[in-house]
Amino acid sequence: MACVALQCAPLSAATLRTATVISASTVKLSDLFADLEPGQDKVLGPAPAPGTSIQVGGGQLIAIADQYGVDWLDQSASALATITRAGRVLDKSYFADLVEKNLPDIGVGAVSVDLFDFHPITVPPNDPKPVVLSDLNWDQHSGRFSATVYRAQPTGDITQDSFMLTGAIHAARKVLVFSHALQTGAVITPADVQINDSYTGTPNAKTYANEADVDGMTLANTVLAGEPVLDRDLHRTILVHRGDPVLIAFSAPGIHLAATGRALEDGGAGQYMRALNLATAMIITGRVINSSEIEVDPGSTAIPSDSNTLRRLTASARANTRADTSLR
Repeated sequence: MACVALQCAPLSAATLRTATVISASTVKLSDLFADLEPGQDKVLGPAPAPGTSIQVGGGQLIAIADQYGVDWLDQSASALATITRAGRVLDKSYFADLVEKNLPDIGVGAVSVDLFDFHPITVPPNDPKPVVLSDLNWDQHSGRFSATVYRAQPTGDITQDSFMLTGAIHAARKVLVFSHALQTGAVITPADVQINDSYTGTPNAKTYANEADVDGMTLANTVLAGEPVLDRDLHRTILVHRGDPVLIAFSAPGIHLAATGRALEDGGAGQYMRALNLATAMIITGRVINSSEIEVDPGSTAIPSDSNTLRRLTASARANTRADTSLR
C-alpha cells in the first residue's frame, strides 16, 4: 500500500545519461537514457556537428520520456543532459599533405606547403576520407596555389561544407645550412656549414649554396644547427680598418706595380674600398686581398685627394661604420 501511495517507479526504470559522447550522425533515445526496455530505442534526430555538443533540458527530457513511454527515475525540470559528437581535427599538416599528394607529377621532388589564413576543421573520427580536394591551381613560377575543399559528409551549413584553401608550394633546393650552433661574432669556416640538397624551408632572405661565399664572414646573430645560412645573418669580417697602412698593388700583362697607401675606409675580404696613394696623393679604389694589401683593377680611375674629397670620404666611412655597428 505504501508503495502504491508513493507511486514507486518499477525496478526496470531508466536512468538519465547526463553526459554522452557519440560517434553516429543521429541521436538515439539510448543516448539520453540508460536501461531502456528491449526494442524501446528510437532515433530522435540528427546529431550535432563533429566536435560540438547539444544540451537537452529537463522539460524536453520529460516530454521525450512521455512520448516514448520511458519510465525515468528522478524526473526533474532542472535536469540536464549533454550530448557531444566525437570529432577529429584536420590541422595544417593534414591539408599540407593532402595538397602535396594532389600535385601533378612534374618531377619537382620534395616540396613544402605553406597555407594562408588557415582554419582547422573537425570531422567524424572514423571517416577514412573526410574531405575531397578539388580544382587545384598551382602557379609554379610564384609557387602560389588555390584549391577547393569539400566535406565528404556535409553538415548542411554551406559556409562549412566547402571552403577555399590557398597557400604557396616551395620546391626543394640546394642550400647551405649551419653544421652546429654558433654565437654572434663567430667567424665562419667551411667546418661550420654544410649543404642540404633538399631544403624546403621558405627563408625571406638571400641564401647561399657555396661554402666559399661565406668563408671568413662574421655572424651578426646567434644561429642553430640546421638553419639556412642567410645573408642577413652575416657581414664581412673587417680585414683593413680606416687609417691602416696598406700595400696598393696593380697587375696587368707584363706589369706589376706596388705603392704604399693609407686606407680611407674599412674593408672586408674581397670588398672594394678606397685608399690614398701616398706617393701620388691620388685616391684609388681597390679590392681587399688581405689585412695589408689591396689590388687595383685594370681600368680603375684615380681621383685627386683634395681636402674636401678626403673630408667627405672620411665622413661617409664613419657613417657607414656607425650604421654597420647598429645592425649588429
